[in-house]
Amino acid sequence: MKKKKSGHQRAIFSIFSHKLDLIHRGSTRERGQALVITAVAFMAMLAFAGLVTDAGTLYLNFTRLKRGLDSAAVAAANQIRDSSLPAAQRKALIRESAREMLMLNNVSDIYSLETYICEDTGIPAAFASICPASGEDKRKLAWIQATQNSPVYFLSLFGINSIPITTHSIGEAASIDVVLVIDTSESMASATSGYDANFDPSACNAANNCQPLLAAKEAAKAMVDKLFDGYDRVAVVTFDFSATIHDPDLSTSDLLESDHTAVKAAIDAIQLHDDTDLNDIIATGKNPLAGELNPLDIDGDGTYVSGVPTGFGDAIVSTCTGCGVRVAGDILKAQGRVDSVWVIVLLSDGATNVSDLPDASDANNPVPAGYINGFCGGNPAFPSPNRMWDKPWCTDSDPSTRHCGPFHANAGECPPGAVWVGNNTPPYDVEDYARDITDRVALLYSTNSNEPTGGEEIAIYTIGLGVAAAPPDYDGEEMLRYIANIGDDNFRNPIPDDPTDAYPPDPCDGVAPQTSCGQYYYAPSGAYLTQIFEKIAGSIFTRITQ
Repeated sequence: MKKKKSGHQRAIFSIFSHKLDLIHRGSTRERGQALVITAVAFMAMLAFAGLVTDAGTLYLNFTRLKRGLDSAAVAAANQIRDSSLPAAQRKALIRESAREMLMLNNVSDIYSLETYICEDTGIPAAFASICPASGEDKRKLAWIQATQNSPVYFLSLFGINSIPITTHSIGEAASIDVVLVIDTSESMASATSGYDANFDPSACNAANNCQPLLAAKEAAKAMVDKLFDGYDRVAVVTFDFSATIHDPDLSTSDLLESDHTAVKAAIDAIQLHDDTDLNDIIATGKNPLAGELNPLDIDGDGTYVSGVPTGFGDAIVSTCTGCGVRVAGDILKAQGRVDSVWVIVLLSDGATNVSDLPDASDANNPVPAGYINGFCGGNPAFPSPNRMWDKPWCTDSDPSTRHCGPFHANAGECPPGAVWVGNNTPPYDVEDYARDITDRVALLYSTNSNEPTGGEEIAIYTIGLGVAAAPPDYDGEEMLRYIANIGDDNFRNPIPDDPTDAYPPDPCDGVAPQTSCGQYYYAPSGAYLTQIFEKIAGSIFTRITQ
């Protein structure tokens, strides 16, 4: 049944029908009003569409400009890193690199490009607010600001062809905290005139011409010159029988110094350790090749020198690689800046043959008091079992086998592939100690989830000089490659590589001996060192952007 309309509904319908009928019948006045309304509405819609188009164009161009400036700021900050360049040249490189990066990002029509570093006068207030205040650590910040003419289309109908858009970006080249660790065992004079088994390094130490030590020092100073004076900080550590810190200024507790003149002076002052002479060994009446004497205490008096276990003049062994790595890591953990890149660069010319000895005065020394010979295993009462007192002293001459014990609670905590031996020494030796120390310094991840990983994010580069890669075992090189492996990505890349797992291979896996690979560099002689140190300097600059 059809529902009837109410009287009110019928009245509204009648009025509406009447209006439609008038329009249909061609009321001139009302048709004109409709055309005007339609025209105005069309123009409004056209203007809205034009403004939306121009606004979208401005947004896209602003986004492109901002993205280009981010890249430009990173490129510009990268030019701050080398303090060997004059300030005017650095500023020119900053500006040019920023402009080049904008072009690579298809940003054109730049009519204003401003670049600032914190040392400039008249810097923008927003930039000044993040630049370090006087007395604070300097930062390698670069402010890049650009103004671009962005074309518009609808507004060109009114004589406006473009609108300037301005934005900025801040790039930062990360500051660096680096510890240089240099082997000073007597073999670092092997290229010096008169070098033999009874060599006395006092003369070449006084003349500062012990070779290849001098070449190593010159190369280390060349690397320091590539760092930025006042921003990047450097500490200097040497190792022979033990590790020694060379504080450049001696006036503060800071071991990482930003005064590179003082750092280079400390490097210049490095001297060789005087290893035990062959005649002194012969005078004992015992044959060290048969394991008849303690390689750390050849006179058998129970001490190493003047009652202090330093090993000067009283030990056959003098290459404590683990000592150098440990002390370098301790410095970075104690004094490294949280926003800087932490780096260790270690050079050695020999195989590891001694570990740290117990030292109650050093809170960071991990060797228990009962290990009076460190991890140079053996029994001083000849002819009791003293396998590690045969040459090569203090190691098992098997760099491919790793033992696990004193620094792991149980076999379940061992590194993958390691042999659990508990606290037994031997077979746990000084090479095992150096590997464990490297892990403590820089290992962050392990395929064994139970293995302790208390390291820090530290990049480690190692250099094997000459006999460090001596055949047939290449013991020194094997150790240096392991240290560089951990220092590459803070992970122990498995050797051989397992292609079925998610982990990348060790860069040195399958690489022939006496060959550079990953962050390990082989130097056949001291002549190669400057090139290697500068190459390392060029690879440690990490850049960030704000």
